[in-house]
Amino acid sequence: MAQTVSGSDDLPQDRPTGERVATAGSLLGALAMTSCCILPLVLVSLGVGGVWIAQLTALYEYKWYTFTIASAFIGWGFWKVYRPAGGECAADAACARPVNRRLMKASLWFATVVVLIALIFPYVTPYILSF
Repeated sequence: MAQTVSGSDDLPQDRPTGERVATAGSLLGALAMTSCCILPLVLVSLGVGGVWIAQLTALYEYKWYTFTIASAFIGWGFWKVYRPAGGECAADAACARPVNRRLMKASLWFATVVVLIALIFPYVTPYILSF
């Protein structure tokens, strides 16, 4: 009869994919939010030109859809990263692949700021351009 290492079956399984998917979805949602207004302005400021940049403004009508998707991913990401680590990877448990939560938290906060800027940008632009 083969012996197994004591408690090896009881180790928690590390599942960082949910956190990674939520963080990646948040960043992609933030990029989608900027595609109609901020991204063309940044591209023109960097010297990238072309007729295709003007076509990005057609995405403005999808702003609320991209906002909903980005907000859902951001909310899911914050829930996955900031919830107590009950059973997934506790402080005294051994994890096969530890997740860099500091990077994920910074990415989620960055995505949140970008989404909020993209949300208020069309309303603030007339005041900025009037100077």
